[in-house]
Amino acid sequence: MAHGPDAVHELIEESGWSYPVSVRRLEREHALANVQLDEKGNSTMLSELFAHGDLDRFESRSDLEEKVGDLVEQELAARETGLFGRIKRTFLRR
Repeated sequence: MAHGPDAVHELIEESGWSYPVSVRRLEREHALANVQLDEKGNSTMLSELFAHGDLDRFESRSDLEEKVGDLVEQELAARETGLFGRIKRTFLRR
């Protein structure tokens, strides 16, 4: 199964679209699509992933890979920090 930017690119291909593709169009058609973030199975809805970025459109696949790759990295980092923070608070009372 594709993950990260490749998963978003698959949604574009499945829809029969070509680049450039607007984020609005993707959200309108696939807002609730589950996007796998990494090979470990972490995932999020497309609309939630895009909500964390200031994106308008993807000019090409390489543009999508760069922009969505950054969002995926940010989301995974936030999840790690969130989990670590919860563990720290639970066991160290901080």
